[in-house]
Amino acid sequence: MADGQKDLFMLVFWIAAIIFVIVEALLVYIIIRFRQKKGQEDYLPKATHGNTMLEIGWTILPVLIVIGITIPTLRGIAETYDPPKEFANTATINVEVVGAQWWWEYRYLDANGDIDFVTANEMHIPTNTVVKLKLKSVDVIHSFSVPRLAGTRDVIPGRDNRMWFNATEEGIFMGQCKEFCGASHALMRTIVVAESHDNYTQWAANQRLGVPNSYEQTAGWNLFQDKGCVGCHTIRGTTAVGDIGPDLTHFGSRHSIASNVLHKGEPSVNFVDYYNDLERDDNLENLKSWLENPPAVKPGSLMPDLGLTDSEITTLAEFLENLQ
Repeated sequence: MADGQKDLFMLVFWIAAIIFVIVEALLVYIIIRFRQKKGQEDYLPKATHGNTMLEIGWTILPVLIVIGITIPTLRGIAETYDPPKEFANTATINVEVVGAQWWWEYRYLDANGDIDFVTANEMHIPTNTVVKLKLKSVDVIHSFSVPRLAGTRDVIPGRDNRMWFNATEEGIFMGQCKEFCGASHALMRTIVVAESHDNYTQWAANQRLGVPNSYEQTAGWNLFQDKGCVGCHTIRGTTAVGDIGPDLTHFGSRHSIASNVLHKGEPSVNFVDYYNDLERDDNLENLKSWLENPPAVKPGSLMPDLGLTDSEITTLAEFLENLQ
């Protein structure tokens, strides 16, 4: 999809570039050819009034240029909603994208259109697979954009929108909300991880699992419950079934925090480089910073400052990191 949009952009660019060169060349020629010469201060070149062929030409040519741009543009717009016929036999997965202030929820659907599993802010997809997205918002207008995979599509309350993409190579593709949606609009980020079919299958199988019952016997769980986190977050396999904030069932397997504002590692490491090497460490400082005061990290965040002590922050961070 992104390749098709790039091709359309380059078509318009080269047409505009050719027109620019022709117009500027004519302008330079006229400036030189009809410049005022010494001794001709009062001379004016002969004016031409009306030229039927010229007027017909500069009417028809722009019309043809516009038609030449419009046809592939309309075709390209249509193809942003549904894959063209050439992808009819390509494997497909369906993901429901839900925008909220200021994070993304990804609901992976099964063959019947029911929710198979849920994750947040990090979308994993297999390569060479058509990924059909159904987009919706639970609050204000957002806009979903992963430029290297596809264009931008508005995410509107009360309306289901759709788009698709197909990653032809493995990699980390950065995304961003592109519709101003409030105080932390600039911090409403996401990533799409395109990986091999085997790696994706393994990841998806793990996402379908809930956490063991033993997690509810830990100090971290007691703190998670006592501080009211269960009212906003879901951890499948436990009694935490909140739907206001992100699903945290496999939070520990993610590489980012707070919609990719922070990541789990040394703060100085570039996020994409950090993610690409797929190595994790035990540095919980960024996660602790988030738990200490979420609105300070992401202004306007619905997750409040819970007034946690240092020991409570450490306990909760270790509990969340163990949710693999």
